[in-house]
Amino acid sequence: MLSRRQLRIKVLQSLYAFFQGKKSDLAGAERELFRSIDKVNELYIYLLLFLQELSEADQLDAGELGQKFYPNKDEVEAKYRLHSLKFNVALAASDEFRQQVAHYRLSWQIHQDIIRKIYLDIKKSEEYRGLIRGENVNEKDFLVELVKKYFLQVETLSHQLEEENIFWLDDLDFICHIIIRMIKSFYDSGNFALSPLYKDEEDDKEFVKTLFAKTILNNPEYEVAISERTKNWEVERIALMDILILKMALAELIHFPNIPVKVSINEYIDISKEYSTPKSKQFVNGVIDKLAIDYKDQGKIVKTGRGLIG
Repeated sequence: MLSRRQLRIKVLQSLYAFFQGKKSDLAGAERELFRSIDKVNELYIYLLLFLQELSEADQLDAGELGQKFYPNKDEVEAKYRLHSLKFNVALAASDEFRQQVAHYRLSWQIHQDIIRKIYLDIKKSEEYRGLIRGENVNEKDFLVELVKKYFLQVETLSHQLEEENIFWLDDLDFICHIIIRMIKSFYDSGNFALSPLYKDEEDDKEFVKTLFAKTILNNPEYEVAISERTKNWEVERIALMDILILKMALAELIHFPNIPVKVSINEYIDISKEYSTPKSKQFVNGVIDKLAIDYKDQGKIVKTGRGLIG
């Protein structure tokens, strides 16, 4: 699930908290970092549970049709409803999903007002009316549009996620992309599978741990190196996030011999565009190139493997 880009961002967020809080407990900070990464998986399960809650609301609504004096004909004759879609049936039947929900102790029970409001909005939509009428039904497309429209664009849900965790809104787009990819894969292959948090757990955890620790432990050295290369800038106006990005870049360039120099540089330039100021790209781009040259000349950046130097 998590790419190296997402892992770098989680390290950056934790470094920001570490230095802003003037902390000194590296082991404790590392534990917090990995908890923040695990929170991404928790959001993934929480949103899948949200989809299941919408399905259950739909099933309850279908069950109440017989109690109505004048039930909607389309609903009575519906061959398709949200709760009967194959993906939602597979989600409800997944033991792994239930275990993850229990592990994180997740529930929407006290937020049924949110579930009901969003479900009613879905029910009123033209897409849902087309679904129950059986008009050119494509379950995959319907669910993908549901995620895009009701997971990403509904303020009520966004506010709830922010209440649960301040970083979840930052992760929302990414997790919705994962869920959409999961839905497409299910309908293309017929196999239901949750996405693992790490692509290669042992390797990715080592990457995170080393990048975080080396940035902190070598902070005094990196401070000096960066100050030497920012003499023409008004240092007090340089964003803290830019400084942290440069320090992380140095740690990665020096301590990960198998990652090409250009890959590292481009990653941190891209991260600066998203997580710092409008001028950060220009600043980070200019300084990081000079720092890379300095450390190469000092013999501190040594890359192994063909094509890794550049």
